[in-house]
Amino acid sequence: MHYHPNFISRGLPNNLVPRPGIPVACRQASVLPSKFSEAMIDTMKRLIIFGIGQIADVAHYMFTEDSDYDIAGFTVDDDYRDRYKYFGLPVIPFESIQDTHSPDEFMLFIAMGFGKVNVLREAKLAEALAKGYDFASYTSSSAWVWRGYEEQPNTMVMEQNTIQPYVTIGENSILWSGNHIGHHSKIGKNVFIASHAVVSGAVTVGDNCFIGVNATIRDNVALGSHCVVGAGALIVNDAQDRTVFPSAATEASKVPSHRLQSI
Repeated sequence: MHYHPNFISRGLPNNLVPRPGIPVACRQASVLPSKFSEAMIDTMKRLIIFGIGQIADVAHYMFTEDSDYDIAGFTVDDDYRDRYKYFGLPVIPFESIQDTHSPDEFMLFIAMGFGKVNVLREAKLAEALAKGYDFASYTSSSAWVWRGYEEQPNTMVMEQNTIQPYVTIGENSILWSGNHIGHHSKIGKNVFIASHAVVSGAVTVGDNCFIGVNATIRDNVALGSHCVVGAGALIVNDAQDRTVFPSAATEASKVPSHRLQSI
């Protein structure tokens, strides 16, 4: 049973103190300090992040401030290696990473976005797996996560997510900030859910789906694989593989702002 190590129960009312099998509301623990003693580093898990883009930046911050991982460096394909240091850490060619950073000593986290409906991130995970690496996962200490939740490899659940009881989330999936994942829902592999989406109870989200900001999926709906749900979309029926639900943009008014009398 997984219970995120950064959660604490000190100061909770008696009815919210953790008990076996009962989900609890948990307060955020103090995050780890940015600088560690040598004794602490000796016990930490060493991690290399794939990527040097914005998602890698965020992953570096989250793992540094809110996990027990020691970030040892970054790695990218050599064609995209336009620098040798990033955040003061080495940038290692991915093609030969196992020669200098053994899978026996280091873990990886694939910090990539949803390009080609998450296929690019999926492919890079497979490449790293073939090299023999295990993968880190991150669950924010300020996420609400039920006691039975089990992290899968290369998942990221960021701050203020609510993961209700009996939810499962597949490997290599990323949940950005502030989503609601309702009870008994199943999130597939290689999924990317942007911020403030609502996935109601008993929903199935197929592998490689993308769900945009502020989207809503009604309870008991099943999405096939590789679906794209645009920002603000409302989904009330099942969808076949590769269905696209486009966003509806708000049209600009023909009245300029200086003519508005109520603002």
